[in-house]
Amino acid sequence: MIRPSAAALLLLAPALAAPLDRFEIQVYEPDVNDPGQMSLEVHANYTAKGETTPAYPGETPPNHAFRLTLEPAIGLAPWLELGAYLLTQAAPGEGWKYAGAKVRAKMAPPDQRGFFYGLNVEIGRVTEAVSEEGWANEFRPILGWSNGTWLLDLNPIFGFALSGSDRYRVDLEPAAKVSWNSGRGFALGVEWYAELGFVDDLLPASRQAHYLFAVLDLAEAAAREKSPWELDLAVGGGITEAADQQLVVKMIVGRSF
Repeated sequence: MIRPSAAALLLLAPALAAPLDRFEIQVYEPDVNDPGQMSLEVHANYTAKGETTPAYPGETPPNHAFRLTLEPAIGLAPWLELGAYLLTQAAPGEGWKYAGAKVRAKMAPPDQRGFFYGLNVEIGRVTEAVSEEGWANEFRPILGWSNGTWLLDLNPIFGFALSGSDRYRVDLEPAAKVSWNSGRGFALGVEWYAELGFVDDLLPASRQAHYLFAVLDLAEAAAREKSPWELDLAVGGGITEAADQQLVVKMIVGRSF
């Protein structure tokens, strides 16, 4: 497959969708910590095969990069959880580096059964190695349905940069998950992520990036107490030519206290 040159990428940059979040590849569910309850998640992923040419001067290409994110959170109300992210990254020839920080508020009514909904709002700043824009925010609606065995979850994510040439232009990056709870302590599923471009100028299908992941989750087992631990293991990557990561391995480990 022929890759565009760095100069061509720079010319196309204003029309390209924002890249898949390389630090938090996750479909959100409507669970929030109880008031006063704390939790810590560790997000780790490695791009085994990806783009080797920077999309803009100063970017760290995703190929062979390893990323580690710490996410502490605390419940403030039955429907409200606050959290933060500390982003780090290691790449060939660059060593281990700080990559940015974000804060978030997750809102969802407690004890939802059947159809569920919620909203996660983030704001943060990342380094030039991660994004050309720097400051950005994200609005992540959480919509879906679950009967305890099957989960259908959609996050129609939209947000905009707060700095840079495309500031305030809203982009659309939906994500979704379908999973089956075996009832034996684990669930199997598929996650989908997409980069569709700006809402006022969606990319043609040939330039949209789509990703699929096969996922194994720690899940509630029948007739057992819910574990305070969280585990998500997945492997996948881009399924369209526009995707800049063709093979990614990811893991989320978390615990509530």
